[in-house]
Amino acid sequence: MKNFKTQIALFLGLVALITSCSDDFLVEEPKDALFADNLFENRDGFQQGLNAVYAYARQERTQRGGASHEVSLMWKTGTDVAWGNYTYNKVRAFDIYGVNLSPSESLLNTVFNWLYDVVNATNTIIARSEVAGIDWQGGSAEGDLKAKNSIVAQARLMRAWAYRHLTGSWGDVPLSLEEIDATNFRTYWERTPVATIQAQMEQDLLFAEANLPADYSDGLILSSAVAQHYLAELYLTMGGDANYAKAEIMAEKAIANPNFKLITERFGANKSNPGVPFMDQFGEENALPSQGNTETLWSFLNAEELTTTLSGNEDIHMRRTWVNRYYNLTSDDDWAFTQYGGRGIGRAAHTLYVEDLYEDQDDRYSEFAFSKSYLKSEGGDEVFTKVPTFDKWKVSDRYWPSTKKWDSYPSLDPRASGQFNNMPYLRLAETYLLAAEAEFRLSKFDQAAGHINALKTRSNATTITAGQVTVEAILDERARELFSEEHRRYTLNRFGLLVSRTQQYNKFSEITDRDILYPLPQDFIDSNEGPTPQNPLW
Repeated sequence: MKNFKTQIALFLGLVALITSCSDDFLVEEPKDALFADNLFENRDGFQQGLNAVYAYARQERTQRGGASHEVSLMWKTGTDVAWGNYTYNKVRAFDIYGVNLSPSESLLNTVFNWLYDVVNATNTIIARSEVAGIDWQGGSAEGDLKAKNSIVAQARLMRAWAYRHLTGSWGDVPLSLEEIDATNFRTYWERTPVATIQAQMEQDLLFAEANLPADYSDGLILSSAVAQHYLAELYLTMGGDANYAKAEIMAEKAIANPNFKLITERFGANKSNPGVPFMDQFGEENALPSQGNTETLWSFLNAEELTTTLSGNEDIHMRRTWVNRYYNLTSDDDWAFTQYGGRGIGRAAHTLYVEDLYEDQDDRYSEFAFSKSYLKSEGGDEVFTKVPTFDKWKVSDRYWPSTKKWDSYPSLDPRASGQFNNMPYLRLAETYLLAAEAEFRLSKFDQAAGHINALKTRSNATTITAGQVTVEAILDERARELFSEEHRRYTLNRFGLLVSRTQQYNKFSEITDRDILYPLPQDFIDSNEGPTPQNPLW
């Protein structure tokens, strides 16, 4: 892969900018020439390198490579739960595969390279941790080893996270486990079988589980619960009773962790205002454990007051993508944008399948969770959304209801496209559903129902019995709970249902068996100096 070396340079440049400020900046010390050697001298330097990796991960929800919505949408829309509600070709690409998606599509190359940015960066951190003479700042040999293992655990977790996306999107991809330098740089990378990569992901995640803290008190260091969650998902993806048993064990470990629990009571900054517990965890000031959020396992950290993306500020596009273009129905002024959580442009929407899933009393589709009406102006008439029948469902429908999970706008500009708040990325609720899935596979229907019902009870939905636990029940509950959050494409592929359910519920989808995997980017094939087979039928 010719651009691996360039990507490492970009990563090191990113970290260099984070750490370059100094009172002695006039002292001539060419840190950029051998930056890795200067940065990775002590634990603090390694943690700053990891902070850059976490910033890479956050770009899943930002304008990565100029793509303002599509990076996140490629694993969510074009499925049974969501579709591209706009005529823009790249938004619609994951519904109309054959027309708007091909191996030469730049978005696929952007995402492929971005994920290898993460792989290369983590490989560099892991390799540099073995260099002699590092000050691990542990205070003792035992403390030094613990500090080192914490750094390596974070890097290995993030490497597994990147390969989760790579294998889930493209299947067999190159497996790279070393820092790339002049001694091992090569121009041909074979596609490694998914099973081999999954075995490496398992080892990475097990190391992370054993060496990460049990809590999430430091928002810059993920907990062992994140590794357990991804292990549970990995074992379910690998399949077989032995792996299903492992998946149950890992999910149960995360659920039993006393540092995390489902949000079942009102909390946080909006506690005194009308609302429901489910939605509190998505609030502007409620995303972190320090703010009382016990359910979020991983939050993307952000800050409006910081002025550079490298210092922690990122133009996130979740609200812009998932909130409808209600300003076409209301007055186009600041009042409307502050009233309804910022400016949305409705690039994605839920399907009628999701619309019909919720009971009337389910908090997850209450007025606090979905926008279903708008005032035309302050004190003016109310305009209600109009969910069409299947035969009248059309693209660019501004009347579509939309989720409020991502409501947030910059205080200085309510009309701004992006947002800068901390936001949940991975929640314990999904871990409950992974446990239920594993228990269903193992015919432990009572336990599976218990985990599903924990979410239903929290949201005032009707509980189910053990006899009602089916594939459909699990997928339905994931849709209710995790709409716009989960990577639905991976979930459906794990069940072998991506094509059939999408054809059934997504009116605009032209998905076929070919589309179970995305086409390998043509740029990679062209630059790889050796045989590089394309995915089937592409």
